[in-house]
Amino acid sequence: MDKEYNGWPNKWTWTVSLYCTSLEDVQYAREWLEEIASELPLIAMDLLTSAIAQVEWEYLEQVFIPETTAADSDDSDDSDDSDDSDDNDD
Repeated sequence: MDKEYNGWPNKWTWTVSLYCTSLEDVQYAREWLEEIASELPLIAMDLLTSAIAQVEWEYLEQVFIPETTAADSDDSDDSDDSDDSDDNDD
């Protein structure tokens, strides 16, 4: 039942991805779903909690990490290295 779905780890993860366009959306969706689950009647809470547990949240977060953040951290590492090599040449 947890087989890949539309290129995503599973159908639950894919479904949540349809409503997300950013890392903040993923975090909000998770918090909101967990919050409303606690307010539902027991059977509905159990069903929603089971569905929430199937979502690959970490995978979703990685998908929606802004590319500029990763590029900025790589650039800062490179500039630090080049500054060090310039210091060694002197």
